[in-house]
Amino acid sequence: MAKKPSENLTDWAARQRAAVIALAKNWAGQLEGQAKQDAPWKDRTGNARAGLFGSTAVKGNQVFIRVAHSMDYGVLLELGYDGRFAILKPTIDKAIPEIFSSYRRLWE
Repeated sequence: MAKKPSENLTDWAARQRAAVIALAKNWAGQLEGQAKQDAPWKDRTGNARAGLFGSTAVKGNQVFIRVAHSMDYGVLLELGYDGRFAILKPTIDKAIPEIFSSYRRLWE
């Protein structure tokens, strides 16, 4: 028996939601890797670089991609030293056009 149009729409919406979340997880991993690779500081213990991470969160109809530090002195690296050691914003800013483009392609 064929599905009702409303069931087809529900299935499509569920697939699109899953695709949006999967793409966000992919980007979180890519951003984490890029931040770790490009971090401009010289490692002393390696903890700051190892503590960079990417993650995703879903809240209602919104999907968030986050890249952050796990070390408490990550704030100092990002905001201190006249920004010489900042990596989070530069990584995100560099990726934004491609992130938007990948989501546009997903919805075409």
